[in-house]
Amino acid sequence: MAAEVHPKCWWGLGMIMAHESHKCPGPLLLLAGPGTGKTYRLGLRIRHLIQEQHVPPDEIAVITFTGAAAKNMRMRISDPSKSDLFLPPSEQPKMIRTMHSLGYAILRDPDGPRSLPDSVRVVRSPDLQRTLMRDAAQLVGSQRSQASETEECRRLGTCRIGEAPKCGICAKYREILRACQAIDHDDQVLLACEALRSSSPLREKYQKHCRHLLVDEYQDINCAQFELIRLLSEGQEEGLFVVGDDDQSIYSWRGGSPEFIRRFKDDFGAAARTIPLNYSYRCHRHILEGAMSLVAEFDGSRLPKGPYVYRTKDGPKIEAHSVASDKKEAAAVRKIVQESLPSRDVLILVPHRRFVQAIREELFAAHIPLSSPPIMPGDGLPLIAALSQWVANPSDNLALRACIEHLLDNPSSGVPSSKVRKAEKLQEREEAFFQVSALWEPILSGSQTCLWHSLGASTNGAPVVSGTRESLQRTLELSAQDDPGNLAHHMVNILRPWRTPPQFLEEVDTWVSAFTEQGGDGQSGDVRIMTLQGAKGLEARVVCVVGLEEGTLPHSDSSGEHLSEEARLFYVSATRAIDELHLFHARKRSSAVAFRAIYKKDAPPDLQKSRFLTRLDKKDCIARFHPA
Repeated sequence: MAAEVHPKCWWGLGMIMAHESHKCPGPLLLLAGPGTGKTYRLGLRIRHLIQEQHVPPDEIAVITFTGAAAKNMRMRISDPSKSDLFLPPSEQPKMIRTMHSLGYAILRDPDGPRSLPDSVRVVRSPDLQRTLMRDAAQLVGSQRSQASETEECRRLGTCRIGEAPKCGICAKYREILRACQAIDHDDQVLLACEALRSSSPLREKYQKHCRHLLVDEYQDINCAQFELIRLLSEGQEEGLFVVGDDDQSIYSWRGGSPEFIRRFKDDFGAAARTIPLNYSYRCHRHILEGAMSLVAEFDGSRLPKGPYVYRTKDGPKIEAHSVASDKKEAAAVRKIVQESLPSRDVLILVPHRRFVQAIREELFAAHIPLSSPPIMPGDGLPLIAALSQWVANPSDNLALRACIEHLLDNPSSGVPSSKVRKAEKLQEREEAFFQVSALWEPILSGSQTCLWHSLGASTNGAPVVSGTRESLQRTLELSAQDDPGNLAHHMVNILRPWRTPPQFLEEVDTWVSAFTEQGGDGQSGDVRIMTLQGAKGLEARVVCVVGLEEGTLPHSDSSGEHLSEEARLFYVSATRAIDELHLFHARKRSSAVAFRAIYKKDAPPDLQKSRFLTRLDKKDCIARFHPA
């Protein structure tokens, strides 16, 4: 059942109510579309509670989705020039933090049932988490592939202790983490919920700090995060104030779901209300209504939004560009950038990093400075860094296990590739990895102190064990010598992070560019290249979205909720624009960029414009055809 919209909140009276929404008692959901001032409303709520309701600052908690959002919230209320939000430091809430950092604080609390030591580490690498989870699966007698159900359970935040095979894998996985004095990213919330459920004094302590609980980006929470909110607000729901928009729920791969917004009243009872914020301070009519009509078509479960009042002047229609190739696309983007600078900033949004190269080269050739997000330019140098981390501390189980994974994936290891499909080769690979998984047993039993000692003490003469031990021992020996060339040659040889010299040179160049682009002459902020998902929360005067083809956005196999989420991703990307929105699809594109075989023998190119472009209403969108 969808959340109930407050009966007074419909257009005229609703606009008045929205203005006073920061004063309304909870449980309250502000349904805040893009550019409707949700961060401002959170700031007003904090100031109202402290200066008008005289609530002590240590009874107010603000939960944001990212660390950057927490920092931005703190800056907003610390800026004396913003008199309607400003609070002196002594009156500011101390607890403005992300969901995961709050969970970590609960776990570190000395009053908790499982207070973590200072030395605990948080494993944030999804690849390493997956490796350890698969090791755990083998240790309980399952196949490595059977860890996927446990991974999904933890991602969604539905993890509970039980008798199912996935629970046994999870329990063993946590044993491995404890042996490494570590928890993973999900555990910060999952274990915090367990601690609050099992300890009434701890729960009461944090409920007192969260008597007024403000939650940003409510559409992005998963089941465990909802449970943390419920535990902290239980019995004091009138202090719950959440902000979100189901149209902007785009993180299902993290377990986020728009259903928590849609069932807000079901979760928090008859007193729960929803107030829509229907003033658009960022987007003008063509951009917002064009993007909204599309997401409404592809997401039939969305909450209805009332008519918007635009605080911006009407601007130009959305322009949908059909270009001959990805090179022509880059040239067209460069022209838009040149016409926009220096008075207007430009945000260029790409589906993934492979789309960046042609645009970057075009802008560099025109001497246009730019910045791009910290997208991983390649995996080779981070892999070398992981091996270096282990050399510096051979007792580092996590760094060593990451290195062993790549040693086994080296063709010279003799282990079948992860791409094999024949049953006998899959079994051979499974058995090879079991030799490594078994190295955890002496550590879990306490007979060995670290993975390196377990590897050294192993009597298993299997080549995968002896070969790995010899390669790593040689690494330690070379690191103690005075010849860095020999060490570098050995590390590259055993890890094989690059197949060809050009790949190595390209990654080095890309890493250097990633840093130099973000420094320099201070102009780099005028043009930014971001991924579609990475741009959430940003805005720019001019926005270009590239790569809008079937098979890319949306993916060719998208349907149901996956298609709805991709429509929401398009909506989020489009509504970053303040003045102009330019959408691009190419009639030809490199298969290496699109990640699929576009050109097949005796068949026309498999490259059609995105269905999202074909559904945009002509009253909001103009088609621009660029001849070859």
